[in-house]
Amino acid sequence: MKGGLKKEASRAFWRFDALVFISAVGIAIRCVAPLLKGKHLDPAIVAVDERGRFVISLLSGHMGGANRLAESVAKAINATPVITTATDIWNLPSVEDLAEGFSLVIEDPKKIKAVNSAILNSEKVFVIDASKTRRDEITERFKGVFTCLRTLPKRLGPKEACVLVSSRIESVHPAFVERTLVLRPREIIAGVGCGKGVPKALIKKALFEAFTAAGLSMLSIKKFATIDIKKNERGLKALASELGAPIEVYGPEELNRVKYPSQPSRLVMKATGAYAVAEPAALISSGAKKLCLKKTKIGHVTIAAALLPSR
Repeated sequence: MKGGLKKEASRAFWRFDALVFISAVGIAIRCVAPLLKGKHLDPAIVAVDERGRFVISLLSGHMGGANRLAESVAKAINATPVITTATDIWNLPSVEDLAEGFSLVIEDPKKIKAVNSAILNSEKVFVIDASKTRRDEITERFKGVFTCLRTLPKRLGPKEACVLVSSRIESVHPAFVERTLVLRPREIIAGVGCGKGVPKALIKKALFEAFTAAGLSMLSIKKFATIDIKKNERGLKALASELGAPIEVYGPEELNRVKYPSQPSRLVMKATGAYAVAEPAALISSGAKKLCLKKTKIGHVTIAAALLPSR
């Protein structure tokens, strides 16, 4: 292997979602140790012994999927999977299982430990979610593990924890902050209009400012929506890639058929053939009847947003 295993591992670490070492555990650890950044960033690391008897989940067991990968590889080669994460060895779900099962984005991975510790110690874990449908599904899927509520509890026991599911930026009692993990549902469509050649950094800045002012989290963006002439706009494409949100585009005729709250713009019409872009694009893509963020213009960027209708 050119450059040795350590160099190959270093080259592959940020290029792939998972690495499988056919080696002793110690060798795998020495190869990846200098590269580690955090459980929400590191790829899944699995080690298989040379005789193919054991498949060991080493790193990013839950968030990176190493536990599932170890089980899949073990099944494929008729080996024994070795899983050591605490919730798994006690046959309990983790809060990462909740996030993955409902496509929720973990805002601050540092808070995971407090929630999983409460689960392991049979303490109450409250899931706060305005969506009744999701509350009911969580209760059914994780029977007896989570207590689902619509609003935050007034009191929290010394070892209890909260999981707040919301696309809105909500205040949490200072005494609860360290034991409250926020999960962001990807339920917002961001409508974007921008001048030609506006860089990613300026679009991101405008998006952040507009969303913050409206009390919305950027982590909840599911898709971007814009006019078709912007489908190859580099700055917007780069931001969409960074946030893992695809871009949907619509022609001027389709945008002009939509009713939206702001006044039509002659300047936008002259430049694009549509009287508006951000607001009608967000409404079409979401299927919503109203916006959660009306048109906000910041520099050469215009932002609007709509929530996907509740199931």
